[in-house]
Amino acid sequence: MKKTFCALLALLLTLTVLLSGCATRGETLLKAGGEEISVDVFQLYLSRFKGSLATAGYDVDSESFWKTYIGTDNTTTSEYYTKQVFEGLRHIAAAMIIYDELGLSLDKDTEQSIEDWIDALIEEMGEGSKSHLNSILFPYGANVTTLRDAALIEAKLSALKVYLYGEGGSLIGDTAIESYYQQTYYRGYQMQLANYYYDREKDDDGLTVFYTDEEFKHIAYDTDGEGVTKSGTKDKFGDDVYVRTVDEKEVVAYDTEKGFPKYKYDSNGEMIVKQYTEAEMALRLERAEEIAEQCIDNEALFLQCMKDYSDNSRFNETYAPNGMYFSVGSYTTDAIFTTFSNELAKLEIGQLAVLNSDSGYYILMRAELDKGAWQNEANSRWFSTLRGLTLEYMLQQRTAEYLDRVEVNEELLATVNITMVGKNFYY
Repeated sequence: MKKTFCALLALLLTLTVLLSGCATRGETLLKAGGEEISVDVFQLYLSRFKGSLATAGYDVDSESFWKTYIGTDNTTTSEYYTKQVFEGLRHIAAAMIIYDELGLSLDKDTEQSIEDWIDALIEEMGEGSKSHLNSILFPYGANVTTLRDAALIEAKLSALKVYLYGEGGSLIGDTAIESYYQQTYYRGYQMQLANYYYDREKDDDGLTVFYTDEEFKHIAYDTDGEGVTKSGTKDKFGDDVYVRTVDEKEVVAYDTEKGFPKYKYDSNGEMIVKQYTEAEMALRLERAEEIAEQCIDNEALFLQCMKDYSDNSRFNETYAPNGMYFSVGSYTTDAIFTTFSNELAKLEIGQLAVLNSDSGYYILMRAELDKGAWQNEANSRWFSTLRGLTLEYMLQQRTAEYLDRVEVNEELLATVNITMVGKNFYY
């Protein structure tokens, strides 16, 4: 629960809006020092987060989705997310108190850039009419004044972050980043047993033929494998043919490690894709479950299985040589990685799970975090947001000390929830 809150807060704290206009300001929901935040701004944030949930694949248009209970305390999904977004906004309000106490102020250029953006938005989206733009914003519980207020808050928040932590968190030390990484990240591996394959050139025994080079001039026979012998014959290139005995029959011994297959293509030059049969997929599921059982608490064995059997081993070699690294909220717009992240989070270190998907079976294994992995260039794709997340976490710890100074209109708060606004992808 705490991790989910941190992720939602990070989303709210990093929302950037440089839009504005002139319209009525809603009733004040929060007072934080000299800052007043309207209920309209809260509704705007709710609509944005609803849009983020929709992008992540959640059925936000379904009434039953919002009525579903989360946990055992009869909290509905609607109540849960409304509260989480509000708590994030309350921390933002607390940040405004810190901003004022530090004597910070927006420079004229920043304020002018907001006004310029407002004018451009009215011209482009509102077709020159503020009223028309307000009609577009209405489903989000907002208007152009709401956007201006949000833009000014975001500008102040951005200035506070730079003042405390440097541009992009440049003042945050490695020790703080490593601490956040150890607290919030988890690591895992994946391998795939796909439900499809690309058709390859095969011999008379139905075995894939492997070649030594991309020009497919010479076949890659297994000259030193176990049980492999020279047949005494040569192929059409004059190379010695090697065989092994399988089911009392001599078959060609191709070297799958040193060679690679030649794929078949259709008339459009596309590789021909074929689907495994239901019976074949049943066997692949059995194999997946065997691997999951055999590799419990045995990372080395799972890595070998990945190498030997995975249908997407190239992904691991290229993008995840040391595994996949996730933090709460990672890959919220990427369905497969969101699934990996969620499922790995359920596992204990050393445990495995088999997932069924549209492309076959995935086997996941959760592994122990390795110290300083975020500093390894080979892992860089997994840590592009780490410094920013660390910054948001540190700011949250600081704003928590000011929450009791934020005044809340509880009666007004009780009238708002996330189901009242549309899903907002743009504002």
